[in-house]
Amino acid sequence: MRPAARGFASLLSAVVTAFGSSARAEESNEFWPEAQVHYWFNEHRSRAILMGSLSRNRDNNTTYQAEQGLTFEHQFTDNFLGRIGYRHGASTEGGAYNENRLLLEQTFRLYLPSKVIVDARTREDFRWLDSGFAVRLRERLQVQRDITIDNYTFTPYTSAEVFFDTRYGQFTRYRLTLGVTLPIDKHISVEPYLVRQVDWIPSGVITNALGFILIMAF
Repeated sequence: MRPAARGFASLLSAVVTAFGSSARAEESNEFWPEAQVHYWFNEHRSRAILMGSLSRNRDNNTTYQAEQGLTFEHQFTDNFLGRIGYRHGASTEGGAYNENRLLLEQTFRLYLPSKVIVDARTREDFRWLDSGFAVRLRERLQVQRDITIDNYTFTPYTSAEVFFDTRYGQFTRYRLTLGVTLPIDKHISVEPYLVRQVDWIPSGVITNALGFILIMAF
């Protein structure tokens, strides 16, 4: 069997396992607020992104995790973008979780008819955790399209993402997202989105999240 076929078979097996485990999984409802500041330069082909986010459990009304980071993005061609960044995450409840993360991203962009854009993104997370070092590989496919009503343009999107974790040597999570980017004015936009996330290793957990990103761009 070719390597690509083996990889697809492994992914398919992981997704089937995840769906089979969903009936036994614990389920939680969360809110993920986030703020981002984007600074554009190099004729809008490069930008720096400063971010901060919280993870809040809506079932017991508590915030359990915070994350801050800085990322640099450059658009090399019309069809290829790259990112490098750093994130720090920690428990807000005095727990043991503490993470320093170096991230790399490669995004291949495809322009389809009817103004549809498809992004195939690969992301590598190099994670220094309280439990040791690990690498997490993430593959995401996102489809989006600008829609204009009168003089207002907004961008709905949907994506599917799978996570491979070297701590377990297999796929451990998949995430489905549905969202929309809504410009407020020239410099400010908001991005509400819904997430269905399934973690089946090390234990079965289903997360239903409402996310909200405030973006300030200059």
